[in-house]
Amino acid sequence: MGGKNHGLSRKTPVILDDQGLPLPRNANTILAESILRVLAIALVLAASAAAQTTVPVPVPSVVLDNEVVRVTRLTVPAKGKLSFEVKSDAVVVRFQDETARFIPKGNRFDEANATDREAVDLLVELKRHWEADMRLCSYPMKCTRETRLGEQPIAWTTSLFTNGFVTATTHKVVMGGTLTSSYYTAKGADSIILIPFTGLNVNFGGIEENLKAGQPYFRAGTEVEVTGKDAESRWFVLRVNTPGK
Repeated sequence: MGGKNHGLSRKTPVILDDQGLPLPRNANTILAESILRVLAIALVLAASAAAQTTVPVPVPSVVLDNEVVRVTRLTVPAKGKLSFEVKSDAVVVRFQDETARFIPKGNRFDEANATDREAVDLLVELKRHWEADMRLCSYPMKCTRETRLGEQPIAWTTSLFTNGFVTATTHKVVMGGTLTSSYYTAKGADSIILIPFTGLNVNFGGIEENLKAGQPYFRAGTEVEVTGKDAESRWFVLRVNTPGK
C-alpha cells in the first residue's frame, strides 16, 4: 500500500479516514469542493465588509462668505484623511480638540482622523493677504489671561497667534459666569468671526444671539458678552483688522 496512490492525482487534496486510509476519490472531491466554496464565500464577505467601511468623503460646504472671509465646513471621514493646497491664507478650526492653526497660502491642508467617528473642521479663508509673519504665542509669553470674580477664576482667554492684522484667540467661561471682550480699534476697521465650540448665549453690542456649536458668526468689531447660563461655554474668535478704513 505504501507505493500506491489509489488512483488519486497529486493535485487533489487527500482526506484520510479514521484508520489513516484515503477516502474514496468521490468523497475527497466533494469535501475539497466544499472547502473551496466556503473559502470563496468568506472572501466575498470580507470584500463586501471592506466595501461597506469605505465611506465617501462628504462634499465641503460653504457656510459663510463675504468680502473678508470664506468659511467652509470640511468633514474628515473616520479612519480617513483630507489633503489639498490652500489658495489663500487660512485658519483651520478643529472641533475634535478645539484647536486652531494658521496655514499660509500655497501650503497644504493635511488632516488625518484616527477615530471611529467623522471629524468636522472649519476652514476660514482670508480674502486679503498680509506680508507680516504670523507669530505663535508660546512660552515665555503669558498666553492665557484669567478673569476673576473675587478670588474665583470664572473665565479664560488664550492668545494663539497674530501678525498684527489677524489675531486668533480661544475663550472659556464657567457656568453662571460672564466674559466681556471689546473688539474696537482706533486704526482701520475690525471684523470678527466667532465660532462656538459649545452652544453660546452671546450679546453683540446689544444684539443677543443664541448660537449652536459649529455655527460661525461674522460681524464688525464690537463689544461681545458671553454668559455661561446653563453650562460651561467655549468658543474661538478670529479678529481681522483692515487698516485705513
